[in-house]
Amino acid sequence: MSRKHSIIACLVFVVLTLAIAGMGYRAKTDIENVVTDQFNHQQLLLAQKIADDITGHFAFLRTCLEGLSLMWRGETATDGMPWLAIPAFYNIFAEWNVAALGVLRPGRAEPVFYDASGAPMPGGEFCTPACLQAFTDKPRMGRIAISRVFVQEKGPLTGRRLVAMTMPLADEAGNVGGLVLVVDAMAVAARYAHNIRSGQTGYAWVIDDQGVFLDHNEADFIGHESLAVRRERDPSIDWSRLTWLIKDRIMAGQRGMDWYVSGWHRGRLGEIKKFVAFCPVPLDAGDDPGNRWAVALAAPEDEVQGLIGWLMVREWLIVGLFELVVFAGFVTAMHFALRWSNTLETEVDKTARELLGAQEKLIRAERFAAIGEAAARLSHEIKNPLMLMGGFASQVRRHLPQDGTDAEKLGIIETEAKRLETLLNEVRDFTRPQPPRIEPRDLNETVGESLALMAEALKARGIVVEKRLDPDLPPVPHDEARIKQVLLNLLKNAAEAMDSGGRLSVATALADGRVTVAVADTGGGIPEAVRARVFDPFCTTKESGTGLGLAVCQRIVEDHHGDIRFVTSPVGTTFTLELPADRPEGKQDGR
Repeated sequence: MSRKHSIIACLVFVVLTLAIAGMGYRAKTDIENVVTDQFNHQQLLLAQKIADDITGHFAFLRTCLEGLSLMWRGETATDGMPWLAIPAFYNIFAEWNVAALGVLRPGRAEPVFYDASGAPMPGGEFCTPACLQAFTDKPRMGRIAISRVFVQEKGPLTGRRLVAMTMPLADEAGNVGGLVLVVDAMAVAARYAHNIRSGQTGYAWVIDDQGVFLDHNEADFIGHESLAVRRERDPSIDWSRLTWLIKDRIMAGQRGMDWYVSGWHRGRLGEIKKFVAFCPVPLDAGDDPGNRWAVALAAPEDEVQGLIGWLMVREWLIVGLFELVVFAGFVTAMHFALRWSNTLETEVDKTARELLGAQEKLIRAERFAAIGEAAARLSHEIKNPLMLMGGFASQVRRHLPQDGTDAEKLGIIETEAKRLETLLNEVRDFTRPQPPRIEPRDLNETVGESLALMAEALKARGIVVEKRLDPDLPPVPHDEARIKQVLLNLLKNAAEAMDSGGRLSVATALADGRVTVAVADTGGGIPEAVRARVFDPFCTTKESGTGLGLAVCQRIVEDHHGDIRFVTSPVGTTFTLELPADRPEGKQDGR
């Protein structure tokens, strides 16, 4: 290579380096802006979800009050008010953070309050003057109002921040009475916000209409005014931007994204810039539009942008090293170009297959998530009314002659309510799975115990069981209860496929660091129309099945970092469960 060519090559190298550096810097800036915007929008979606959950919480309590009002009108003439002894109401109230139920009898001055067990609560002024005014100052019958947050100064709820839900009612004579629900505002806020995490360390906080923390990651902040408690902890920080943000945007009922400077974050000290997303939680927009809470999620800026910056620096170093290698070893690189090309083609094909597999899993996960959310919503909306109907049917049946047709019908209602409750519990288990507790255990023993549990049912169907368990299996990391659930489901399905008897084969084996459990039957096989959807939720060929069994099995196996598959034909079906023989590195107890 001549001197001229060397100079030209050096100039090209320098120009190329500068161009790549410039493009890299611009790419870093663009990526930071895009990632920051996406992160803030994700925080905003989380904040809106928390706000919707809190709003839905009070909407459910409104429904409960409306149901209680019907009983109040029917029982105002009864001194004992026996409907107050129905446990279903108090179970619901305890679960939904109701601290006390107040009943104002017609013509009385103050309501009597009852706790979650139905017993009268001694002492404590649970109803503020504004609350009592709802029954005395031109009461609006049947209108449910939600009070501003107030602090209980004496009694069993001293120091708690509460909200009163009032519903004025009148008896046939026009005497005013009604119902009061005293709700623990702090408990409601913590229920939906406390365990929410944004990014790696971001957290949510909730303030009421007075700017007081109802929930925060810092426990000593809860119950204190949000700006004052921050200034008290670190007066050296300039809190002006956060003051403007809370007073002019967050407490004004706005929804949006912004940033502020704090003096700490989960144990870190010093000035920290945080991204924040916020939205309002309207409680009583009708008569009191100012009665609203606010939800915010905050995460440090460096958590979002620091990783991007480090990755870009590493990318620049790699690019620079690559240029030096190319400049110094151009001839050698040309020699290996063909070999690299072939290797690259192989890797591209492999990566393409992996991406296609990942895409299919992602599409399935999104579909499952949508189904799970809808199922969880339906379960939530149905279960409580179902419990009430079953409880009411039981109460009424006990007061009827047991040999009458009405008692028989009520018994059917109780039985069907319990069956539907079992179905809803299965839906809950599918949509809210618990992480497995994976420990090395004897898999053959787990298989044997599962077969023992099904032995009587298999014998009753005339099914012959053939076991081929590998005695040399090492301890296999698995959750015994979860894998037993999978095996029982597969054994039950196999048994139901062989109504007239048959042969059931169960075998374990070890190969290439993976342990397999094969369950084979001699039934009629899986219909071709449903084979592609066997692991989809609610896919079933049984008249009484829920269609969740195999979907739950697949989720449990995937939580074990394993795989489940099947082959089927008109002469039988074989399901194969595959688990890693060793615990995956960095994985503990399924997490």
